[in-house]
Amino acid sequence: MPQQPFQVHVLGTLAAVMLASCNRTINTLPPTVTPTDPVQQYALRIPDSLEIKAVDFDAALYPNVSGGGSLGVDTKLGGRAFVKVYAVHRKTGETYLLVFEDIARRRDPVLVIRFEGSSGRPSSP
Repeated sequence: MPQQPFQVHVLGTLAAVMLASCNRTINTLPPTVTPTDPVQQYALRIPDSLEIKAVDFDAALYPNVSGGGSLGVDTKLGGRAFVKVYAVHRKTGETYLLVFEDIARRRDPVLVIRFEGSSGRPSSP
């Protein structure tokens, strides 16, 4: 039985939307600064009960190549930037890893990992 024109149109539209959404790149790098720009400052939320032991900034970079530009090809650098905070609970000694992403727009962690010992109790520091 042949498909109705409406069904063909809906399936075509759905396929186009799916393909367009696959092409969207995520860029959470802080904005690029020039030598004359002021120092960038970000305030991230960490519970008072946690003592920070270490902080790490890491970024996975990728080029976003597209048509355009003066030579016919335009390349922009994008990526995913993360701030990782290793902390210990001041009273219980529980260890935590807090992961922040997109720090220009978000102050709260996107992931909180609490480490436990093999017995299910918090591991000792």
